[in-house]
Amino acid sequence: MPTEAKAEAIEDLKSCMEGCTIAISTDYSGLNVSDMNLLRTALRKNQITYKVVKNTLFKRAADELDRPELKGLVDGSTGVIFAYGDEQLPAKVISEFIKETGSELKLNSGVVGTQILSADELDQLAKLPGREELVAKLIGQMHGQLAGLVYVLNSPISGLARVLNGPVSGLTNVLNARVQQN
Repeated sequence: MPTEAKAEAIEDLKSCMEGCTIAISTDYSGLNVSDMNLLRTALRKNQITYKVVKNTLFKRAADELDRPELKGLVDGSTGVIFAYGDEQLPAKVISEFIKETGSELKLNSGVVGTQILSADELDQLAKLPGREELVAKLIGQMHGQLAGLVYVLNSPISGLARVLNGPVSGLTNVLNARVQQN
């Protein structure tokens, strides 16, 4: 029977797990206190939660929520990142933090939905362009295609106008020249 503090910790972990879109497991054993505070601050700025967890309590919370894929995240000194929006954002924030600080924080694995991601896959996720950049590229490509379509559709009409305008204006010039000679 868990103590009251452990029961509260399990409930807290369950509330973090329930709505998260991505959970990332980290090994924080190489971090000093100031680096840990910098990490928490960087994550908090992006509305991302970071919890240092006890493995048995984490596994129990995952069992109670019927999320067995989350149980594979914990092993050794584990801190878990819970994010609730863009799945890519926490991976980017962690990668930037590691590059900027030279920290020894290690990514172990992650879970998106029910899919388990390795540390290499999390690095690849962090290197992908962001959603806004991808949308901008897509809109740019669509604009180019639509502009080409408008040009192709407009071409026969403008060609007809040139043909009709060409001989008439040339005939008008000849008639004006003869009128001036007389």
